[in-house]
Amino acid sequence: MKKLLIKGITLMVLLTVMSCGASKDPVEYNNAVITVINGSGAYIGKMNAAMESKNYDEAEKVRVDWAKAVDADIKKMEEIGDFNGDAGLQNAVLKGLKGYKKIVDQDYPKLIDIRKNNKEDVRVEQTALENINKAFENMANGVNEASNNFEKTYKK
Repeated sequence: MKKLLIKGITLMVLLTVMSCGASKDPVEYNNAVITVINGSGAYIGKMNAAMESKNYDEAEKVRVDWAKAVDADIKKMEEIGDFNGDAGLQNAVLKGLKGYKKIVDQDYPKLIDIRKNNKEDVRVEQTALENINKAFENMANGVNEASNNFEKTYKK
């Protein structure tokens, strides 16, 4: 029994080491990346709903939760890694997530504060809105371009 257990452990270690150099499947990789991206989509919808309904306490709660989720998504993308040495799609998603992180930490707090407290600061409000829209645009454009390149390169 002891020999069987040792052989089993040895086999598992050997298979693990052998799989480390194995190439990734492009469909599985793409699906993992898309799953990470979709996480932020839910928060965008919740934030828009809270802001449109003028529920700024809820908007702040969404913002805090979203900030934590973006940190986790960045970590997930770093763990997913590149695709067999090609980091194009990974880098595009990381750049977009870091853009989200910036607006969630810097621009949304300003926007929520201005609207919640009925402050008249058109310049700061407009800048925050522009930064938010630019982050969404950059994520979409960057990921779309990288995704198209990925698909062309790895299409079976």
